[in-house]
Amino acid sequence: MQWIVKEPFPGHAESVLNKDGTVAYTDGLTFAGYQKRESDNKLRIIDDSELDKLVAVYCDKMITNPKRTTKKQFWYALEVLPPSRYHKVRDCLVFHVCERITYDLVDWYAEIGDKFYHWVDHSSISDSVIADKLGGINGTRRPLRTSARPRPVAAARTSAT
Repeated sequence: MQWIVKEPFPGHAESVLNKDGTVAYTDGLTFAGYQKRESDNKLRIIDDSELDKLVAVYCDKMITNPKRTTKKQFWYALEVLPPSRYHKVRDCLVFHVCERITYDLVDWYAEIGDKFYHWVDHSSISDSVIADKLGGINGTRRPLRTSARPRPVAAARTSAT
Protein backbone atom coordinates (compact mmCIF):
# COMPACT_ATOMS: atom_id res chain seq x y z
CA MET A 1 0.00 0.00 0.00
CA GLN A 2 1.13 3.54 -0.59
CA TRP A 3 0.53 6.17 2.07
CA ILE A 4 0.45 9.96 1.87
CA VAL A 5 2.13 11.66 4.82
CA LYS A 6 3.00 15.20 5.84
CA GLU A 7 6.54 16.30 6.57
CA PRO A 8 7.44 16.50 9.34
CA PHE A 9 5.57 13.30 10.21
CA PRO A 10 2.70 14.10 12.64
CA GLY A 11 2.23 10.50 13.78
CA HIS A 12 -0.34 9.40 11.20
CA ALA A 13 -0.90 9.11 7.46
CA GLU A 14 -3.04 11.75 5.75
CA SER A 15 -4.52 9.33 3.22
CA VAL A 16 -3.72 6.43 0.91
CA LEU A 17 -3.06 6.32 -2.80
CA ASN A 18 -5.50 4.02 -4.59
CA LYS A 19 -4.28 1.53 -7.22
CA ASP A 20 -5.69 3.80 -9.95
CA GLY A 21 -3.44 6.68 -8.78
CA THR A 22 -6.17 8.68 -7.07
CA VAL A 23 -6.16 9.73 -3.45
CA ALA A 24 -8.73 7.91 -1.31
CA TYR A 25 -11.88 9.81 -0.32
CA THR A 26 -11.19 12.82 -2.58
CA ASP A 27 -13.64 12.18 -5.43
CA GLY A 28 -10.87 11.18 -7.81
CA LEU A 29 -8.09 13.70 -7.11
CA THR A 30 -4.65 12.62 -8.26
CA PHE A 31 -1.69 13.07 -5.93
CA ALA A 32 -0.74 16.25 -7.84
CA GLY A 33 -4.27 17.62 -7.37
CA TYR A 34 -4.22 16.68 -3.71
CA GLN A 35 -0.86 18.42 -3.23
CA LYS A 36 -2.27 21.55 -4.86
CA ARG A 37 -5.32 21.45 -2.57
CA GLU A 38 -3.07 20.93 0.48
CA SER A 39 -0.54 23.57 -0.62
CA ASP A 40 0.23 24.61 2.98
CA ASN A 41 1.63 21.14 3.68
CA LYS A 42 4.65 19.29 2.33
CA LEU A 43 3.38 15.83 1.33
CA ARG A 44 5.06 12.68 0.10
CA ILE A 45 4.16 9.13 -0.81
CA ILE A 46 5.68 6.27 1.18
CA ASP A 47 5.30 2.47 1.40
CA ASP A 48 4.37 0.24 4.37
CA SER A 49 7.94 -0.31 5.55
CA GLU A 50 8.74 3.40 5.59
CA LEU A 51 5.49 4.14 7.45
CA ASP A 52 6.42 1.49 10.04
CA LYS A 53 9.80 3.18 10.55
CA LEU A 54 8.24 6.65 10.90
CA VAL A 55 5.69 5.34 13.41
CA ALA A 56 8.43 3.63 15.46
CA VAL A 57 10.48 6.84 15.64
CA TYR A 58 7.36 8.86 16.48
CA CYS A 59 6.40 6.48 19.31
CA ASP A 60 9.95 6.33 20.70
CA LYS A 61 9.88 10.11 21.11
CA MET A 62 6.70 9.87 23.20
CA ILE A 63 8.07 7.36 25.73
CA THR A 64 8.87 8.93 29.11
CA ASN A 65 10.48 7.94 32.38
CA PRO A 66 8.45 7.71 35.60
CA LYS A 67 7.75 11.06 37.26
CA ARG A 68 5.98 11.80 40.51
CA THR A 69 2.25 12.38 40.31
CA THR A 70 -0.43 12.93 42.90
CA LYS A 71 -2.43 10.32 44.74
CA LYS A 72 -5.55 11.96 43.29
CA GLN A 73 -4.30 11.54 39.69
CA PHE A 74 -3.23 7.94 40.39
CA TRP A 75 -6.69 7.04 41.72
CA TYR A 76 -8.45 8.86 38.90
CA ALA A 77 -6.43 6.83 36.37
CA LEU A 78 -7.19 3.63 38.27
CA GLU A 79 -10.94 4.29 38.36
CA VAL A 80 -11.68 6.10 35.06
CA LEU A 81 -11.49 2.91 32.95
CA PRO A 82 -10.78 -0.69 33.88
CA PRO A 83 -7.04 -0.93 34.54
CA SER A 84 -4.91 -3.21 32.40
CA ARG A 85 -2.03 -5.35 33.66
CA TYR A 86 -2.90 -4.48 37.25
CA HIS A 87 -0.25 -6.36 39.22
CA LYS A 88 2.76 -6.05 41.48
CA VAL A 89 6.34 -5.75 40.38
CA ARG A 90 8.25 -6.45 43.56
CA ASP A 91 6.49 -4.26 46.11
CA CYS A 92 5.18 -1.78 43.55
CA LEU A 93 1.59 -1.79 42.38
CA VAL A 94 1.53 -1.03 38.63
CA PHE A 95 -1.09 -0.80 35.90
CA HIS A 96 -1.79 1.01 32.69
CA VAL A 97 -4.93 2.77 31.52
CA CYS A 98 -6.56 0.53 28.91
CA GLU A 99 -7.20 3.40 26.48
CA ARG A 100 -4.34 3.94 24.03
CA ILE A 101 -2.70 7.34 23.62
CA THR A 102 -1.68 6.38 20.10
CA TYR A 103 -0.68 3.07 18.52
CA ASP A 104 0.22 0.85 21.51
CA LEU A 105 1.37 3.64 23.85
CA VAL A 106 -0.44 3.92 27.17
CA ASP A 107 -0.28 5.80 30.47
CA TRP A 108 1.45 3.67 33.12
CA TYR A 109 1.07 4.27 36.85
CA ALA A 110 2.88 2.92 39.89
CA GLU A 111 2.42 3.16 43.64
CA ILE A 112 5.58 2.74 45.68
CA GLY A 113 4.85 3.10 49.37
CA ASP A 114 3.12 6.45 49.69
CA LYS A 115 4.50 7.84 46.41
CA PHE A 116 2.83 7.71 43.01
CA TYR A 117 4.38 7.75 39.53
CA HIS A 118 3.27 8.14 35.92
CA TRP A 119 5.00 7.46 32.59
CA VAL A 120 4.20 6.68 28.95
CA ASP A 121 5.37 3.46 27.32
CA HIS A 122 4.22 0.54 25.20
CA SER A 123 1.39 -1.54 26.65
CA SER A 124 3.47 -4.68 26.16
CA ILE A 125 6.58 -3.77 28.17
CA SER A 126 7.86 -6.60 30.33
CA ASP A 127 8.04 -6.64 34.10
CA SER A 128 11.83 -6.42 33.85
CA VAL A 129 11.54 -3.17 31.85
CA ILE A 130 9.05 -1.82 34.40
CA ALA A 131 11.43 -2.79 37.22
CA ASP A 132 14.35 -1.08 35.46
CA LYS A 133 12.30 2.09 34.92
CA LEU A 134 11.12 2.19 38.52
CA GLY A 135 14.61 1.33 39.75
CA GLY A 136 15.86 4.54 38.10
CA ILE A 137 13.63 6.79 40.23
CA ASN A 138 15.43 9.48 42.25
CA GLY A 139 18.62 9.05 40.26
CA THR A 140 19.35 5.52 41.43
CA ARG A 141 20.04 2.95 38.77
CA ARG A 142 19.44 -0.03 41.04
CA PRO A 143 16.80 -2.08 39.25
CA LEU A 144 13.96 -3.52 41.28
CA ARG A 145 13.67 -7.28 41.44
CA THR A 146 10.64 -8.77 39.75
CA SER A 147 8.95 -12.04 40.46
CA ALA A 148 9.48 -12.89 36.77
CA ARG A 149 13.27 -12.82 37.11
CA PRO A 150 14.96 -16.04 38.19
CA ARG A 151 16.38 -15.97 41.69
CA PRO A 152 19.86 -17.33 42.39
CA VAL A 153 19.80 -21.04 42.98
CA ALA A 154 21.80 -22.36 45.91
CA ALA A 155 24.74 -24.48 44.82
CA ALA A 156 23.80 -28.11 44.62
CA ARG A 157 25.20 -30.23 47.43
CA THR A 158 27.46 -33.00 46.41
CA SER A 159 27.45 -36.14 48.45
CA ALA A 160 30.20 -38.67 48.61
CA THR A 161 29.17 -42.09 47.42
